[in-house]
Amino acid sequence: MSIQHVATQAGVSIATVSRVFNSPQIVARDTRDRVRACAEALGYSPNATARTLRTRRSRTLGVVLPTLLNPVFAECLEGIAARAHQSGYAIVPLFSHYQRTHEADAIGQLLAHTVDGVILTVANAARSASLARLQDHALPYVLAYNRHPHQPCVSVDGEAACAEVVAWLADLGHRRIAMVSGTLNASDRARQRYRGFQRAADSRPRIRRELIEVPFMQAALPALTDRLVRPDRPSALVCSNDLLAVRCLRAAALAGLRVPQDLSVVGFDGITLGEDLSPQLSTVVQPNRAIGQTCVDWLLAALRERVAPSASDSHSLAYGIRAGESCARPPAPAPAPGPAPAIRSQRGPDRLGLTDQPCVPIHWR
Repeated sequence: MSIQHVATQAGVSIATVSRVFNSPQIVARDTRDRVRACAEALGYSPNATARTLRTRRSRTLGVVLPTLLNPVFAECLEGIAARAHQSGYAIVPLFSHYQRTHEADAIGQLLAHTVDGVILTVANAARSASLARLQDHALPYVLAYNRHPHQPCVSVDGEAACAEVVAWLADLGHRRIAMVSGTLNASDRARQRYRGFQRAADSRPRIRRELIEVPFMQAALPALTDRLVRPDRPSALVCSNDLLAVRCLRAAALAGLRVPQDLSVVGFDGITLGEDLSPQLSTVVQPNRAIGQTCVDWLLAALRERVAPSASDSHSLAYGIRAGESCARPPAPAPAPGPAPAIRSQRGPDRLGLTDQPCVPIHWR
């Protein structure tokens, strides 16, 4: 079946059929739906190879994310895929697994696939060899979740969000607050959130702050449990992501603590799973699907205008704070021990024939 058959069946021109598959956003929805229904009924699909040779565009976007094991990136990818499909684009998703070598391999694969542009999350936007490579090949890209003044980014203000969380905890009465984070050197998102934590703690001298770095997610549970069983434990934990917060809830249970009665826990990301936990997770909510959709919209607009996305047009989306059930006022301090009660002498008849003596406490061993 050819494009001519589809045009005849749908009662439109060949140019309209071409626009439906190449620039669907400029075609009326009814016409677009009719053309696609006819194409499906006739078994027609555009020849991607021929279209690439003709237009020098593959109508494919590369996506490089750290992992899908974190629901944050799964939700973002869902937004990317849906918006790309609406715009007549396919995506090639690849994953770095938080490894710079995997990230570099992924960029190499996308360059070989001649994608039109790339949406990616990198470990360090300030010193990324992957971004330098994309610039060398003049391939447009947009960063998701990273935040850097000289890179095109779509993110939320994690520093402000964490500062707001610390202020909220301080207002509830918490004075011993710890930040739970992955290795700061491995993620500029974690460093950004820690800066907000520090900023808010600096402005409140009564807060005793602490950083608990967890090098690997698998090692988080024993490390957190060990910290929470100690008598000088914090009364509140601010976690740099929701997966760490979930592990904090488990560590608290293993340490014999109740959340939020004995320990408050706040996450960062707003994954849907957090709403189904008991207690429901308090967290900073990011619009993860909207981050993905905004990346696609911005990248496609740049491709249409034949300009590279500019850092000056970076998008900072709104975040929210879900109070949840895992956060409350700190437990009241135990009352200070008072003076020992005085021991009164019991004087009276000596039924055993002994002299009067005061009663002496007996300590059993």
